[in-house]
Amino acid sequence: MSAKDEVRSTIEQFFHAMDTQNLELMQQLIPRSETTTHIGTDEGEIWQGWEVLNEATKEQFQGLEYYRATIKELTINLSESKTVAWYFHHLDAEIKSNGNITRWRGARFTGVLEKKNDRWLLSQTHVSIPESA
Repeated sequence: MSAKDEVRSTIEQFFHAMDTQNLELMQQLIPRSETTTHIGTDEGEIWQGWEVLNEATKEQFQGLEYYRATIKELTINLSESKTVAWYFHHLDAEIKSNGNITRWRGARFTGVLEKKNDRWLLSQTHVSIPESA
């Protein structure tokens, strides 16, 4: 499997973990580092550090019923050493949480992965929703 295919697989596993509320899988995809960062769509949704992000994920999964995502136009770039990757894609999603359904069309998702111990890990992610979505 090529490095880009491995990165693509990690990104797909991330969304599968979200859809199935699989905390164990999510924990395997995120480095246990103080620099691990996720930036969400709402003001104040900046989680930095393994412990903070892990606790936020646990809380999110408690109310999450499903997170059905469709990745569109995924572009993956690799460093020359093939140990760092960055990506962006559009995302359509239907999210059911605490009985409420939210739909995103054309959300923008970006991230950075690092290869550690022969595994790609999501070091940073960011999602934004354009006003037109």
